[in-house]
Amino acid sequence: MSDSNEIKFSNQYTKDYDKTFIILYLVEGLFIILANLFLTIRLFTNRQLRAQKEFVIIGACLFFDVIFGITYFSAGVYRAILVIIYDRFPLVSMWDCFMTVHNQFFILIVVMAGITLVFTAIDRFICVFFPFRYLKLHIEYAYMLMFLPYLIVIPLWIPAAIGAYDNYSVKNFTMNCLMNQSLPLDLYTLYRTIRILTTIACIFIYLPIFIKMCISIYNHTKFAPGSTKNGKRLLSMTKTVAMITGSTICLFTVPDLITYFSPMISSNVLYLMNLNKGVVNLFIFLTTQKVLRDLMFPGSARKLCSHHEPHEPTTQ
Repeated sequence: MSDSNEIKFSNQYTKDYDKTFIILYLVEGLFIILANLFLTIRLFTNRQLRAQKEFVIIGACLFFDVIFGITYFSAGVYRAILVIIYDRFPLVSMWDCFMTVHNQFFILIVVMAGITLVFTAIDRFICVFFPFRYLKLHIEYAYMLMFLPYLIVIPLWIPAAIGAYDNYSVKNFTMNCLMNQSLPLDLYTLYRTIRILTTIACIFIYLPIFIKMCISIYNHTKFAPGSTKNGKRLLSMTKTVAMITGSTICLFTVPDLITYFSPMISSNVLYLMNLNKGVVNLFIFLTTQKVLRDLMFPGSARKLCSHHEPHEPTTQ
C-alpha cells in the first residue's frame, strides 16, 4: 500500500476551534430551513397565490433561502463531526474541500444570490414603468425568473470543478474546508466579483424605481391599472424586494469586499454575517407581507377570516 492514502495532520487542534460558530450554523441554519420551507410549501400549494406573478417571485426568494439555510446547516454538521472525531485537523486537498456538501452549496449561493436579486429588481422595474405590459405577462414568466439563475450557475461550476481537481494530490488545507480552500484563487475572486457587481447593479435599478414611486405617491396616482388594491400590492412587493436588496448589500456585499481584497482570510465572522441575512430576510418577508404572515400563522388567519366573513342567510 502507498503512503499517499495516509492521513496527515496539521498542528491545529480541534479543541481550540471556536465551537460557537458551529452551534450558530446549526441552530440558525435549521431555523432558516424550516421556516422558509414551511412558507414555500404553503405558498405553492395555494392555488390562488401560485397563479400570481409577485408571489411566485417571493416564493423563489423563499426557496433560495431554504438552500441558503441548508448550506450553513450542512457546514455546521460537517465541522461538528470533525471536532468530535479528530484531535487535530487533518490535511486535505482543494479537491477534497470542493467535494464537501457545504462547499457545493456555497458555490451555488455565492453566484446565485446576486443574479437572483438582479432578476427580481428587473421584474420590479418592468412592473413599475410598464404596468400594462407587466399585467399581460403570463405566469410562466415568473417561473422562468425563478429557475433561470440555477441554469446560469452550471457553466460557472464546471471550471471550479476542473480547477479543484487539478489540485487533487496537494494536501495543504485543514479539513474545516472554508470556501476559499475549495477553489482556485482566481475563480474564488470571480464568484465574489459576480455577487458584488450584481448586488451593486440592483442599487442602480432601484434608483429610478424609487423616484417613480415617490412621484406617484406624491401625485396620488395609481401604480397599476385596476384598483387601489393593485397599487398597494405593488408598493408592498417593491418595498419588500428593496429591503431584501439592502440587507444583501450590508450582509453579503460588505463581507465580499473584505474577502475580495483579502481572499485567504479565514474569519468565521464574515460567514456569520452572511448567515444572518437569512434571518433578516425572513423578518422582512413577515413584516412587509401580510399574506406571508397568514401563511406562517394559519390559525390567526382563520380566526380573522371567520370574524369578518359574512354569514349566509338561512333558508326556511
